[in-house]
Amino acid sequence: MKLVEKMILLAQMLRENKKYTLDIDFNLQTQLDYFRNQKNTFKDDSLHSELIDTNAQILALKNRNDELLEQIHGRTKGLLRDEELKIFRRDYNLYQEHKPNYELMIERSEHLDEELLQAVKLEVGNISRWEYAGIELNPSNGIFTRSMLSCDPLYLYTGNVTDMDAVRNRFNEFFREKRLFCYSNFKDFPQDQMGVAVSVNCYEFWPLDPIKDEMKHVFNLLRPGGMFVFTYNDCETEASLDLCANNYRSYNTKELMSKMVEMLGFDIVRTECIRKAHSFMVVKKPGERTTQKLSAPLVTINTQF
Repeated sequence: MKLVEKMILLAQMLRENKKYTLDIDFNLQTQLDYFRNQKNTFKDDSLHSELIDTNAQILALKNRNDELLEQIHGRTKGLLRDEELKIFRRDYNLYQEHKPNYELMIERSEHLDEELLQAVKLEVGNISRWEYAGIELNPSNGIFTRSMLSCDPLYLYTGNVTDMDAVRNRFNEFFREKRLFCYSNFKDFPQDQMGVAVSVNCYEFWPLDPIKDEMKHVFNLLRPGGMFVFTYNDCETEASLDLCANNYRSYNTKELMSKMVEMLGFDIVRTECIRKAHSFMVVKKPGERTTQKLSAPLVTINTQF
């Protein structure tokens, strides 16, 4: 059985096993109490005694059943964790051996789920303000960039594969020259200034350590109260786990990602999964966003559609 197929089977077992617990404690205890009280009214209480003993035996068997289920759950979870280690090693090897090229980045952009893209655009639109600078990480061909137009200024981190001409051509000349700033080194960005950061269609294909390294930089770039919106691959859903087959996506889970962002100092605002296969998370740097800007830019900025 292939690695991902085995993980899907184990994950299914963990979900389905929860359906087979016996929820009879209350009924058994209620029946025991009732017939113990009733027993005192009968001279011949042999039937009551046998019923009480039977109930006690059922309760003991039920407790043993719960213990066995818990042991099976633990063993299955352990086997799944063993498979996780294998797929983690696979992902790290692939990440080191096969660096993304522009053609691959474009292919991934073409397969970006439209419903997910719209959900993230709405989220970013709700938290973006002209008072705060924004940054998009790894914009590839800029499929998402113009959704951050309200950020002033708008920064792009281009440390990975990016077609800057494709990105810049989505804006008019004024915006390209006066409002859009691109750097490939995190040290070149103003620290503690960004009001919003976004990463779309990137972390789905990375192992955990590179994600963690980039998120450390994002935390330093954000001002207190700044938001970070990112997509990732939540393999707690079977559809997302299935996308790890054929070395397409990297393995990750909502639990792993949540622990990572909290360890880095972020607060989780909310998480969402679109069509059980496309996930994003909104996290926040602790604090409240404040600004000294008193007015929006006086120049109207038009995008090129």
